[in-house]
Amino acid sequence: MLIVENKKIVDQKTNKEVVLKGVNLGGWLMMEGYILGGRNLPETEYKNKFKKINGEKELEDFVYSFRKNFVTEDDIKRIKELGFNCVRVPFHYSVVEKQFFWLEKVVEWCKKYGVYCILDFHGVKGAQNDDWHSDAVGGKGKFWYEKKYQQVFYKMWKKISDKFKNEDIVAGYDLMNEPVLKFKNWAKMLSQVFNKTIEIIRNNGDNHIIFLEGNNWATKFEFVEFLKYKDNIVLSAHFYHPVDYTFNFIRGLKYPNKEVNKQTLYSILVEYKNLSEKYNMPVYIGEFGINLRCDNGCYGEEKYLSDVINIFDELNFHWTIWCYKTIYISYYPTGLFVYNENPSFIQRQEINFGWERYIYVWKKEKNKIKDSWLTKNFSTGIIKFLKI
Repeated sequence: MLIVENKKIVDQKTNKEVVLKGVNLGGWLMMEGYILGGRNLPETEYKNKFKKINGEKELEDFVYSFRKNFVTEDDIKRIKELGFNCVRVPFHYSVVEKQFFWLEKVVEWCKKYGVYCILDFHGVKGAQNDDWHSDAVGGKGKFWYEKKYQQVFYKMWKKISDKFKNEDIVAGYDLMNEPVLKFKNWAKMLSQVFNKTIEIIRNNGDNHIIFLEGNNWATKFEFVEFLKYKDNIVLSAHFYHPVDYTFNFIRGLKYPNKEVNKQTLYSILVEYKNLSEKYNMPVYIGEFGINLRCDNGCYGEEKYLSDVINIFDELNFHWTIWCYKTIYISYYPTGLFVYNENPSFIQRQEINFGWERYIYVWKKEKNKIKDSWLTKNFSTGIIKFLKI
């Protein structure tokens, strides 16, 4: 099992350092609209819309078929062959409630191919921020306002720990993706939830590494001052700076330039290194990535990724890039592999496009849709720019 020793992650048995370098299985166990080539609707809202048009039985078929095809055992094998040693597995609370076997499957696949996995609670019940990627229905995260959701959160981590506490291939638990607390005393509030969760896991005889993300989309870490448990903890930050460039929100931006270059990126990232020294905890960049404007990276995409990863290496940061595969869209991070086609069930030019179009053509074209999710139909995306 991996453990933390003196700001390093090491193999408990051999005491050798392990540097985690991997990829997020984004969009698989927590659906995100842009990853499926469409609008960013909360998963629950999308499923309700799908069920209203197609019925409960078809929704069950859709969800199961998507999970079955979008990431498979072959994908874990491919990730290993590409030189990665880790996957981060973002999951939605409904997976813990009703489809727990998918977490069991991915851990089994990782064990078979020797790929560490980090279990990332990406969308908690009640939603930990106001965004679609926490499944905040109606754009409102209720987790921090209603205690009932926190109690569900604790029970779910107990269930996860019960199953995986003795699994060495599980590198650890990312307790909560990108919490956003808008209170003056946010640091104490966040630490209270983390302390309670860690206590449940540790009292369960589970010594896995705990990855803790900071407030404000995993960027602020003042909560560490109030942590009761500080052993076997890794600080988990996300880095998409500057988002107008990496997400392609402003067209035509290029890297490097006077405002953004390797030196300016380093000046931001080194602050996490300073926190590592202060708290004697390693740093893990759980997410970073870039939108690919053209196949050759004509806006500096390759240079950006190279500079960021070089800084990670220099600072001894662990990392997982966002994300494994995406249906192409012109904003937000592009996958290592990308689906570029525009068949009748995608239709980027229509009002309802990407995954929303599935809703209206599902019964007629479900077999084509299911097949399209397999990685064999995806082209190389940003993987061409990564040197592991």
